[in-house]
Amino acid sequence: MDDLTTERLLELGDLPILDDDALLDRATTLIECGVARRMWLLLLDDERRQLPLLPQIEGAPVSPDAETGATLSALLTGVAEVATHIAVVLERPGSARATPDDLAWADAIVRAAGRAPGVQLLGVLLAHGHGVDALW
Repeated sequence: MDDLTTERLLELGDLPILDDDALLDRATTLIECGVARRMWLLLLDDERRQLPLLPQIEGAPVSPDAETGATLSALLTGVAEVATHIAVVLERPGSARATPDDLAWADAIVRAAGRAPGVQLLGVLLAHGHGVDALW
Protein backbone atom coordinates (compact mmCIF):
# COMPACT_ATOMS: atom_id res chain seq x y z
CA MET A 1 0.00 0.00 0.00
CA ASP A 2 2.95 2.32 0.49
CA ASP A 3 3.47 2.66 -3.27
CA LEU A 4 -0.19 3.43 -3.98
CA THR A 5 -0.17 6.43 -6.30
CA THR A 6 -2.69 8.00 -8.62
CA GLU A 7 -0.81 6.36 -11.49
CA ARG A 8 -1.15 2.95 -9.82
CA LEU A 9 -4.88 3.52 -9.26
CA LEU A 10 -5.28 4.48 -12.92
CA GLU A 11 -3.38 1.36 -13.94
CA LEU A 12 -5.58 -0.84 -11.76
CA GLY A 13 -8.65 0.95 -13.14
CA ASP A 14 -7.94 -0.51 -16.56
CA LEU A 15 -8.73 -3.98 -15.17
CA PRO A 16 -12.45 -4.42 -14.49
CA ILE A 17 -13.60 -6.23 -11.36
CA LEU A 18 -15.96 -8.80 -12.82
CA ASP A 19 -16.39 -11.30 -9.99
CA ASP A 20 -15.91 -11.89 -6.27
CA ASP A 21 -12.41 -13.31 -6.72
CA ALA A 22 -11.30 -10.22 -8.65
CA LEU A 23 -12.81 -7.99 -5.94
CA LEU A 24 -10.95 -9.84 -3.20
CA ASP A 25 -7.72 -9.69 -5.21
CA ARG A 26 -8.10 -5.93 -5.76
CA ALA A 27 -8.81 -5.23 -2.10
CA THR A 28 -5.80 -7.33 -1.12
CA THR A 29 -3.61 -5.47 -3.63
CA LEU A 30 -4.74 -2.09 -2.34
CA ILE A 31 -4.98 -2.65 1.40
CA GLU A 32 -2.93 -5.82 2.07
CA CYS A 33 -4.01 -6.21 5.70
CA GLY A 34 -5.65 -4.36 8.55
CA VAL A 35 -3.47 -2.04 10.60
CA ALA A 36 -5.98 0.63 11.71
CA ARG A 37 -9.71 0.98 12.18
CA ARG A 38 -11.16 2.59 9.05
CA MET A 39 -13.44 2.00 6.09
CA TRP A 40 -12.36 2.07 2.44
CA LEU A 41 -14.67 2.67 -0.52
CA LEU A 42 -13.78 1.07 -3.84
CA LEU A 43 -15.69 3.06 -6.44
CA LEU A 44 -16.38 1.51 -9.84
CA ASP A 45 -17.99 2.72 -13.04
CA ASP A 46 -20.75 0.98 -14.99
CA GLU A 47 -18.15 -1.33 -16.60
CA ARG A 48 -16.82 -2.21 -13.14
CA ARG A 49 -13.54 -0.37 -13.65
CA GLN A 50 -12.20 1.20 -10.48
CA LEU A 51 -12.18 4.97 -10.42
CA PRO A 52 -8.87 6.62 -9.45
CA LEU A 53 -10.31 7.60 -6.06
CA LEU A 54 -9.90 5.58 -2.91
CA PRO A 55 -11.80 7.31 -0.12
CA GLN A 56 -11.10 6.29 3.44
CA ILE A 57 -13.33 6.98 6.40
CA GLU A 58 -11.48 7.28 9.69
CA GLY A 59 -12.93 7.34 13.17
CA ALA A 60 -15.86 4.99 12.72
CA PRO A 61 -17.02 3.46 16.00
CA VAL A 62 -16.17 -0.18 16.75
CA SER A 63 -19.83 -1.09 16.35
CA PRO A 64 -22.44 0.75 14.26
CA ASP A 65 -24.77 2.91 16.32
CA ALA A 66 -28.36 4.09 15.87
CA GLU A 67 -27.38 6.84 13.39
CA THR A 68 -25.15 4.63 11.24
CA GLY A 69 -27.85 3.45 8.83
CA ALA A 70 -28.98 6.94 7.86
CA THR A 71 -25.40 8.17 7.59
CA LEU A 72 -24.36 5.24 5.38
CA SER A 73 -27.44 5.63 3.16
CA ALA A 74 -26.65 9.31 2.62
CA LEU A 75 -23.01 8.50 1.91
CA LEU A 76 -23.87 5.79 -0.62
CA THR A 77 -26.48 7.99 -2.29
CA GLY A 78 -23.78 10.65 -2.70
CA VAL A 79 -21.38 8.06 -4.10
CA ALA A 80 -23.95 7.28 -6.81
CA GLU A 81 -23.11 10.66 -8.35
CA VAL A 82 -19.66 9.37 -9.37
CA ALA A 83 -19.88 5.57 -9.26
CA THR A 84 -22.42 2.93 -10.18
CA HIS A 85 -20.83 0.11 -8.19
CA ILE A 86 -19.15 0.14 -4.80
CA ALA A 87 -17.34 -2.28 -2.53
CA VAL A 88 -16.66 -1.48 1.10
CA VAL A 89 -13.62 -2.74 2.96
CA LEU A 90 -13.71 -2.60 6.74
CA GLU A 91 -10.17 -2.41 8.07
CA ARG A 92 -9.08 -3.26 11.57
CA PRO A 93 -6.06 -4.91 13.16
CA GLY A 94 -6.35 -8.31 14.75
CA SER A 95 -7.68 -11.75 14.07
CA ALA A 96 -8.99 -12.98 10.73
CA ARG A 97 -12.12 -14.25 12.45
CA ALA A 98 -15.08 -11.92 11.88
CA THR A 99 -16.32 -10.43 15.13
CA PRO A 100 -19.93 -9.63 15.98
CA ASP A 101 -19.04 -5.96 15.39
CA ASP A 102 -17.67 -6.77 11.92
CA LEU A 103 -20.88 -8.61 11.08
CA ALA A 104 -22.99 -5.74 12.44
CA TRP A 105 -21.09 -3.33 10.17
CA ALA A 106 -21.57 -5.60 7.16
CA ASP A 107 -25.29 -5.80 7.89
CA ALA A 108 -25.57 -2.01 8.29
CA ILE A 109 -23.73 -1.47 4.99
CA VAL A 110 -25.91 -3.97 3.10
CA ARG A 111 -29.09 -2.40 4.50
CA ALA A 112 -27.88 1.12 3.69
CA ALA A 113 -27.01 0.11 0.15
CA GLY A 114 -30.53 -1.23 -0.27
CA ARG A 115 -31.87 2.24 0.55
CA ALA A 116 -29.39 4.12 -1.67
CA PRO A 117 -30.71 4.51 -5.21
CA GLY A 118 -28.31 4.40 -8.12
CA VAL A 119 -25.45 2.39 -6.65
CA GLN A 120 -24.94 -1.36 -6.52
CA LEU A 121 -23.01 -2.88 -3.63
CA LEU A 122 -20.59 -5.52 -4.93
CA GLY A 123 -19.37 -6.68 -1.56
CA VAL A 124 -18.24 -5.99 1.97
CA LEU A 125 -14.76 -7.18 2.84
CA LEU A 126 -12.69 -7.29 6.01
CA ALA A 127 -9.02 -6.30 6.04
CA HIS A 128 -7.63 -7.82 9.24
CA GLY A 129 -4.15 -8.33 10.62
CA HIS A 130 -3.48 -11.30 8.34
CA GLY A 131 -4.99 -10.27 5.00
CA VAL A 132 -8.39 -9.57 3.43
CA ASP A 133 -11.49 -11.77 3.39
CA ALA A 134 -15.06 -11.39 2.15
CA LEU A 135 -17.78 -10.71 4.73
CA TRP A 136 -20.64 -10.42 2.26
